[in-house]
Amino acid sequence: MQNVIISLILSLVLASFAFFKKALTNNALILAFIFAFLITYFGGISSFLMLTTVFLSTVIAGIIKKEKRKEITKDIHQKGHQKDIGSIIANVAPGTIALLIYGFTKNEIFLVVYACLMAEAISDSLASDIGILSKKAPINILTFKRSKPGLSGNISLLGIFSSLIGSLLIALIYYLFNLNLINGIIITICGFLGNFIDSYLGAALQVKYKCSKCGIITEKEEHCQTKTKYYKGLKIFNNDVVNIISNILSGMLGLILLIIIK
Repeated sequence: MQNVIISLILSLVLASFAFFKKALTNNALILAFIFAFLITYFGGISSFLMLTTVFLSTVIAGIIKKEKRKEITKDIHQKGHQKDIGSIIANVAPGTIALLIYGFTKNEIFLVVYACLMAEAISDSLASDIGILSKKAPINILTFKRSKPGLSGNISLLGIFSSLIGSLLIALIYYLFNLNLINGIIITICGFLGNFIDSYLGAALQVKYKCSKCGIITEKEEHCQTKTKYYKGLKIFNNDVVNIISNILSGMLGLILLIIIK
């Protein structure tokens, strides 16, 4: 019963912060609270701290040069600054499932897989939110040519460095509670590589459109007050689909490495 109460309190605190910062839509807020409770109940304080670190990093990164970021992304990104239910599912659902499996099996491997999933989530988030502020134009991960900032599939040195820092943060939290350096290294690797997986999928498969009026390549289905035309990618592959696939692949990579090492 004590574990239930602690999980409820911590989840409520995190949800309240998200509410006051207007970081999530109402539906996303409810789902995030449920996920936070399950994560804390089955994974303990360390898992809650990982989730909190991912969330706070996105909030803090979003504040840095907020107006500049808005100016860059206003013509490209489909969604606004608030995370919706799709974003929560893409970034938190796989980790929650991993902890549910851990809770019922008590197999330590799934706790590490959860950390790998959180490492990928923060790695991708920081690479996008911080990398977009790079002074140099990013490079498309497929063509290695300079590209417009904000488009999925682009990478920059600032973004790569930010993603590595994010992965290390999650690995550090895991290590402080479990004192297992090998697992910490695996978490760092999976989170860091997960960002490149996300970028590759974003460049190769994510749907993009072209404005018939101004000619800009965008992820929006409407631009210049008119419907945009399909340009490239798979129409079912929006940003949320790319995020959840890269997140799952990072967790699977972690699982494979753990099985090999064990």
